[in-house]
Amino acid sequence: MATKDSEKRMAKRVERRLARYQKKTGRRKRSEKARRAIGRFIVQKRSIVPNMITMSNMTMGFFAIILASRGDTRSLALAGILVCIGTLFDAVDGAVARAMHVESPVGVQLDSLADGIAYGIAPAVIAYQAYLSKLPKSGLFIDTGMLIALIYPICAIYRLARFNIGATDDDHISFTGLPSPAAGILISAFPVLEIPDFMFLIKYTVSFPLAVFVPIYVLVGFLMVSRIDYSKTLPLIYRKGRIVLILTVIAMLLLISLFSIWFIFIMISSYIVIGVALYLIRFIRKRRLMVAV
Repeated sequence: MATKDSEKRMAKRVERRLARYQKKTGRRKRSEKARRAIGRFIVQKRSIVPNMITMSNMTMGFFAIILASRGDTRSLALAGILVCIGTLFDAVDGAVARAMHVESPVGVQLDSLADGIAYGIAPAVIAYQAYLSKLPKSGLFIDTGMLIALIYPICAIYRLARFNIGATDDDHISFTGLPSPAAGILISAFPVLEIPDFMFLIKYTVSFPLAVFVPIYVLVGFLMVSRIDYSKTLPLIYRKGRIVLILTVIAMLLLISLFSIWFIFIMISSYIVIGVALYLIRFIRKRRLMVAV
């Protein structure tokens, strides 16, 4: 009897082990099928990857708007930082789409819509909350600061629409008008320069008076819809070789890590000023040639 009981127990153990093995095997098969299905989905819908990167830029702009609406100096500075971070996503989404061979008109339109939020609406909200809301009130529902704040997003959205129309004729060398990312970064950087929280090596802060900020704000908006040519820096560097581009990116990241927002502010300001200066030089030369003729 003891032998028969032990045999029954052994048989039950074997059955339980077989049942557990079959369950594990079934789970493995299901997980393998799921992995294959996900892999096929990614291959078929590769455009999701660059589109998600583009939407990350929009997300940074959206969060920047919410933070700026709080109105305190730290939230405004953090909002400016988020606009700068969004530029990293904006810089790589096109390259990822080309590398994955998934460029499409939808991606172009999505990129411009995301830029409209990140570099058109968000900087304007930051500017209004940080500076333009301090302008004298008119007693009406819409005050002077709101009207001035409206200039920048109108110019930014118009500039993006004009860029989309001329995208097929893009020479990959220059932009017509100041690029909206450069404009958005510059405007968003002003509140960041007022507190040392997001500075590393140099913790020098500065507060810009309204008499300085308002003309810059309006001028940057008009530069976006101007006919001034601004060079495409990264594509021009890439033409000199991938190694040069990689070294340039590493150097920029190193300088940003050391000098934080000051390096970004000075770099963008120099880019804007050099573009205007070159335009004036070309304009004067043309006038002289016309007079000589």
